[in-house]
Amino acid sequence: MTDSILKTAFENIATHISNMDSVRELIEELENQKKPIELIITILEKKSEEAEVTLKTDIRILINECRHLMRKMTH
Repeated sequence: MTDSILKTAFENIATHISNMDSVRELIEELENQKKPIELIITILEKKSEEAEVTLKTDIRILINECRHLMRKMTH
């Protein structure tokens, strides 16, 4: 389920991303870890703290879309 949320979120926001390759690499790395989406979001938040400005924005967009998809799934 985590994979589908992360992949779907990326597909939904791809047109809004500046650092496509960096975000794609990050998603592939996280998918391989097979962790729950809540933990993935925490990892993304930590990575955004150390990222440069445009990548930080891209990660924030990805996090927001993951949360949006999670809310849709629970309603």
